[in-house]
Order: sequence, then structure tokens, then C-alpha cells
Amino acid sequence: MFRTRSKEDLKQMPFSTPHTREIAKSLAASVSNEDESSREFSAFDELIASMDVWSDSLLQWPPAAAVRAAWSEVHDRLASASREQSRMLVVGIVGGTGTGKSTLVNALACRNVSTAGDQMRPTTVHPVVIAPERADLSWLPLQEINARVVNSDAESISQIILIDCPDPDTQPTITSSPTHAVRPSDSNQNRQLLEKVLPLCDVLFLVSTAQKYRSWVVAKELAAFAPGRPVLFVQTHASRDPDIREDWKRELVSQGFSVPIIFRLDAVEANRRHAVGEQPDQGFQEILDAISFELNQRGARRVRRTGSLDLAGWFLRSVRSSLEDLREPVAALASGIRLQRQSLESQMARAIGTELVSCRSAWQQVLVTDVLQQWQGGPFSMFLHAIVAIGSLWPRLASLPGGMVSRILTNSRGVRMVTTVPQWHSIAEIGISQAAVERSRSILSGMAARAAIHEPLVGRVKFENSRESDTIAGLLGRTDAWLSTGVQRLLSTRRAEVAGQGFRLIFELLFSGMVACVLGRAAWGFFYGQLWLGQSSEGTGFLQESLVWMILWGLVLRWLVLMRLRIGLNRDIDQLVQTLSQAQPTGPLLADFEEAAIRTSEFIARGDAIEAEWSAISLRLTEHLGPLGRLTEEAACDRLRNS
Repeated sequence: MFRTRSKEDLKQMPFSTPHTREIAKSLAASVSNEDESSREFSAFDELIASMDVWSDSLLQWPPAAAVRAAWSEVHDRLASASREQSRMLVVGIVGGTGTGKSTLVNALACRNVSTAGDQMRPTTVHPVVIAPERADLSWLPLQEINARVVNSDAESISQIILIDCPDPDTQPTITSSPTHAVRPSDSNQNRQLLEKVLPLCDVLFLVSTAQKYRSWVVAKELAAFAPGRPVLFVQTHASRDPDIREDWKRELVSQGFSVPIIFRLDAVEANRRHAVGEQPDQGFQEILDAISFELNQRGARRVRRTGSLDLAGWFLRSVRSSLEDLREPVAALASGIRLQRQSLESQMARAIGTELVSCRSAWQQVLVTDVLQQWQGGPFSMFLHAIVAIGSLWPRLASLPGGMVSRILTNSRGVRMVTTVPQWHSIAEIGISQAAVERSRSILSGMAARAAIHEPLVGRVKFENSRESDTIAGLLGRTDAWLSTGVQRLLSTRRAEVAGQGFRLIFELLFSGMVACVLGRAAWGFFYGQLWLGQSSEGTGFLQESLVWMILWGLVLRWLVLMRLRIGLNRDIDQLVQTLSQAQPTGPLLADFEEAAIRTSEFIARGDAIEAEWSAISLRLTEHLGPLGRLTEEAACDRLRNS
């Protein structure tokens, strides 16, 4: 029986060729890693929990639902690897028809456990499971894969479970030709059976020859199951075929594999040496050492931990690849929402600005009322109160126009606004029409479709009756809140122009001076002219003329006050209208598209952040796997893109 070498034997053994020195260096690095303490994987566990939450966060979006479906399979593998850290590794021997993989299995098992030869190809009709006597196989679905179990006491495979997998490059169909002898493989669906076996494997051995190493079918099957599974590459038929390792390595690298080592051996020669009790040749001994050092019980934990890291990384890179084509449409949708919102808000700004400017009489009445509330007790204040009292006798002068600004001004003076069920016509005065809204929603609907966003994430172009009233009510509510606040701020600014005591004192003095002049002139005529000089009375004509001039003077002063209030009003209105976008009054009209764009953007961004976290964790926790190769990220992404 073949004996595996110890670590000390490996370190002391002279290596005569560059290839054997490369193998020794790789194995020594692996041995060194085995001596290190176990790494802390709590951060990785937290990352897996984050990935689980993230993948379930947006199932209404079809690409995110596909991510969740893919994650379900990956999560099951990760959970299984976490539970079974110390379980024996299952090693699947994969290769094309006639590559000698069954012969290699027999050599590793030190007995004939699998049919080998060229007379009935493919010879591996059903999977053959080779395991030590003590191995627990209860968890393997042996009946489902129709496997044959063989026990072996070979030292070389005492710590692993081997599976001789069906040949993937032969998919025969039953033929009724009378000259064709029915073969066992004619009724065998090899590739379907292989696809059931490979998910059970922790490590894959890819066996090939100079004639088969470019097999596309084998490469496709291997790439489909390689993520998260280390691969060991073996060239057989070494005694009769040329050394194709360098060319095969370039081929594997082009397919996306990292290839530290390719072993080269002759399984037939290994079986012959075992039969006569000779030591194995160098090529077969090298693969025995690799199995002994890399796939033992301690190596199983290392392989599974690193495989879990690789599998999580492959999943994240695959997701990034699948979402790559959607980044631009999602970003375009967000940009389109901003443009359509700006378009609708510009229409609102023009309509509201026009109404604000046209409501000068409303502004004037409210401002004069505010001034009268502040100005009390002076002659000019009394004159202004009298003007307002006279104006109140005519309803046309006392009432305000019926526009939105007027309603807000009326509401600010304590008059309750009449509310009705909101309809499209109720928002026409603020520049929004049903046609304009549906045109914007139609544009966004096309952009959302390019980002694979459909119902229920976004609604239809035309609002349903149940949503129409709520949407319009939301628009009116936001607009009223913004406009009410802005109008009150504008009124406060205008009131501040005349609220000062100095300003009021000037007008009170000007009006009081006129009154004093009239009264002084009347007193001079009476006391000096009539009582002192004895002149006759001038009658009431002077008093009538004086009253007229006092009224005209008061109106002039009132006009000056109003002019002071109006100065800068247009500027304040323009500033108020420019703040419309800050209130986002059109939000309810496009809310479903905006929320969908935000959620999809956050989903993509969260995936990028999780991948960055994985990269940082992987740098700390990835362990050296010696001669075992892996599927690189480029191949993983390409495989997903082409699947």
C-alpha cells in the first residue's frame, strides 16, 4: 500500500526539477498556514447576515428578486460549510471520457473500485463513492444520485471521501440501429447526473490528457460549479502523452482559473507499482502528498473557510456584474425625475408669480389693516381708520379677490377656507394640468422600464381614482404650506418697513402739521381779526376748503405709506417664487417613481458597500491553499453574464 510522506520527509527531500520544487514550496506554505491559530470569523458572519438582509430588501424589483433567488442557494452552502467545519471533505474526480480518471481513482484507493478502460466508454455510468470504513455517509443522497459505495482502507484517502463522477462530455441517446449494440451508457443521462453530484463536493479534481484538455463541455461544467470550491488539476497518461501542463495552464487561465500547480502522473503505472509492491513514482507521490497535507481534517476547516470566503466573493461580484447594466438606467431615472419635477415646478412658479403680482389690492388691504393695528391714537392713524371704515361700506371694496393668494391672505386673517374634494380643476390656478402630469409620468414610465422597474414599485401613467384625490390633496397641501409660510414672511418684511416709531412719527407730524395750520389760521382769524380788529366773519368757506385740503393731504400721506410698502414687493415675490423647489410641491405627483429610484439606487449602492467589506475581510482571513486552484472573479462574472 502506498504511504504518504510526513511533513519532515517533505522538508528534507531533495527536489531535482523546477516543477517539483514549485510543488514543495506550495505545500510548505500550506503546512506553515496549518500551524497558525484559527482566524476570527465573527466579522464574516456579520457580513453574511448583512447580505441576507440586503438580498431580501427589494423583492418587488425583478433584478433584486433574482439576487435573492441566487442568494438562497449560496446561503445554504455557506450555512452547510459553517455547520460542517470538521466533516470529511468530499472530493469529486471530474474529467472527460477516456482521460483515465477512473484509473486514477483505483490508484488512490489501492484497489479496483471503478471500471476503467476504453472498451465501453463512457465507463463511469453511475457515480462511485469511495470512503473509509468509519466515514459517515448518512448525509449524502446516495439513492438520489444512484451511487455505488465502496469502502477502502488506503492511507492516501483515509481522511477524504472520493466520488468518481460521470463523464460530462458524453450525452448519448438510445438508437434503434440493428448494427448498434446497446451500451450501458445509452440510457444514462450523464450531464444531468453530474449536475446532481458536483454540488455535494467540497473539492474538485480535474483530470485531463493531451487529447482532452481543451474540452469545452468539461470546462463549462467545471466553471458552473467551481465558485467556492478549490480545484486540483491533474494530467494523466504521462508515460505516453507529451507534457502539456504549460499550455493547459494558459488555457485554464484564459477560462478564469488561478492555477498554482498542475500534477502530471500515470495512473496505470501507479496501479502496476502497487500491485508489485513498489514505491510510487514521483508524479503520483506528489499528488499523494498534496492530498495528505491539504485535505486532512485540519485542512478541511481551512478549505471550507476559504471556500466560504470565495463563494461569498463570487456571489457579490456576480451580483455586481448582473446589476452593472442597470446602473446607468437607474441613474437616468433619478435624473429624469429631477428634470420632470423642475418642469412642473417651473410651470407652477410662473402661475403663482403671476397671481402674486396681480393681487396687489389684496396685499394692500392686508398691509393697511396690519398698519392700523400698529398705529393707534394719532391724527393720521384716525384718518386711516376713517378711510377703512368708509371703504367697508362697499362690499366690493371690502372683499378680496378669489385667487389662491387671496384665500391664503383671508385665512391669515382668521376667515375659514372652504375645502372641497380636490380635483384637477382645483389646481389649474397654480399652473398644473392633468395632461402635463400624465406627460411627465409617461416619460418616467419609459425610463423606469429600461431600469426593469415596473408595478408595484411604480404606478400607472394615469392615476387611479382612489389615488387621484389623495395625490392632488398632497400637492395642494404642500403648496398651501409653502405659500402660507412665504406670504407671512413677505408680509412681515413689508410690515417691518413701516413698523418703526420714527417712520410713524414723521407721518403723524406731517398730518398733524396740516391740521395745526388749519386750526391756527382759523384761530388767528377769529381772535385777531374778529375780536381784536372787529372784522366781520368770513363764513364757512375757509373751513370747507381746509377740510378738502386736509383730506387730500391725508390721502397723499396714505399713498406715500403704501408706496413704502410696495417698494421691493416684486423683488420679494421673485425671491418667494424661487424657493418653490425647496418645498417640492410636485413630490406627490411623481412620488412612486422617486421612491423606486431611491430604493433601487440604495440597493445597488448597498451591494457595492458589502462587496467592499468583503474585500477587507478577505484580505485578513483568506488562507493559502497550496496547490489548489480557484475560479477567479473575472470568470465568475463572465459565467453569470452568459448564463
